[in-house]
Amino acid sequence: AANGLYTVDQEAATADEKETDIRLRSVVSDHEAVIEVKRADVWSARDLKKAISEQLVTKYMAPETTGSGCLLVTLAKKRQWKHPDTKALMGLCRLKSLLEDEANRVQQAMGGAVRLRVHLLDLRPRLGVEKAVRKD
Repeated sequence: AANGLYTVDQEAATADEKETDIRLRSVVSDHEAVIEVKRADVWSARDLKKAISEQLVTKYMAPETTGSGCLLVTLAKKRQWKHPDTKALMGLCRLKSLLEDEANRVQQAMGGAVRLRVHLLDLRPRLGVEKAVRKD
């Protein structure tokens, strides 16, 4: 799908030896984009939120040629998270909203110098296991 416009590296090291999960490099310029993958099954909402500014932007997007980044959050089991400020329990939709708000806040704080996105990959099974369904 890249149609030869970029190359993809996994676990590529940055200048300060930090390893990004996925790095997309343009073949016609020095520009790059990074994708950081986090498992929502094991990370708190607070840590996922902090990962946007502290890990994705500060560490992986430090080079001037890296202006785009994405936090890709995966979920493989049902769970809830504590809101970092209110401590109220929240589900997946509210978590995504919280992370998108943080990405927008960081973008604005940096004067639009970076573009950030948050994507959620829901890996939970949609259907019951066939053996369990047959028992009914």
